[in-house]
Amino acid sequence: MEDFRSPRNYITYYKARKYHFLDTHTVGQAQDFTRPCIGYVAKGSADFLYRGKTIRANAGDLIYIAPETRYYSVWNGSPEIEFYSILFSFADKQAFMDYRFQLLPNYPQALFDTIYSSYQTDFFTSIAALYTLLGDIYGKLTRDSYQSKYASVAPAIDHIEANYNQPLKVEYLAKLCGYSEPRFYVQFKKATGVSPIAYKHNICIQHALDYLANTNETIEEISQKLGFSSPNYFRRVFQKLIGKSPSEVR
Repeated sequence: MEDFRSPRNYITYYKARKYHFLDTHTVGQAQDFTRPCIGYVAKGSADFLYRGKTIRANAGDLIYIAPETRYYSVWNGSPEIEFYSILFSFADKQAFMDYRFQLLPNYPQALFDTIYSSYQTDFFTSIAALYTLLGDIYGKLTRDSYQSKYASVAPAIDHIEANYNQPLKVEYLAKLCGYSEPRFYVQFKKATGVSPIAYKHNICIQHALDYLANTNETIEEISQKLGFSSPNYFRRVFQKLIGKSPSEVR
């Protein structure tokens, strides 16, 4: 574990927030953090679509979100959703970058209550609780290899996210990034953890979750809007990523 006594590991910025929603809350676009963020689910649950997988966070789980993490999320309450979000920066932007997106299940809530309740009124109590939290979780989180990922395939990622409901042409994406198709495929999967089509499907299904929760459009209409070749194909992709059918989610 890195030494907090190093000047480069001092916190230079942080913000503590608490959010409340009812029933279902979806984020229909990629969240792309430039700073580390710690979330905590106090009530409800959340599904994160990250690197081709769906990761479930339940009440009592801590979510560590590293810089350069891209994900989509859908939150569910019965009926309440309540979660904390703590955004922060170190003096050295590269400090602790080898701790990537992950969960710590069944984490005590007390430090989050203290950080948030004292954030506006007692800065020293709040920042002390934050250092205590960081000192604890960095001893429990798993390290992973890190290198700045997205620059080599950023044009392709931007194109997919802007045109998620259009046919995906790998040849065109490879040209955007200046690679041959085989080399582009390798670089894209290295950067994002998934293939270009899986990345596109992640985005489409998150939009589908948003439509299912907030519109009366039929599954056939949603499938067509998202550019799937057929409603049955849409259902198969949805089931694979979410673990439920679109009808079950609705």
